[in-house]
Amino acid sequence: MDVSPWPTLLDEDRWLIDAMENRLRESNLSPERLRERAIELRAEAGRSDIQGIRNAAWALAERYEQAAKSRAASG
Repeated sequence: MDVSPWPTLLDEDRWLIDAMENRLRESNLSPERLRERAIELRAEAGRSDIQGIRNAAWALAERYEQAAKSRAASG
């Protein structure tokens, strides 16, 4: 599944994206809970008037959904 790119960050802030990707990879959340969180993040993105927050929430939601599909396929 293709996902939207993360919003552009300065190199010194890249750790945040790396930490989030590690957290999703190491999480023990069920595929259902990951999908629920993706829905919550999409709702947050839809409510935000701030483009950066909206884009980040959307990108994170896509990654939660990707993790859910991956976990469901391997489980």
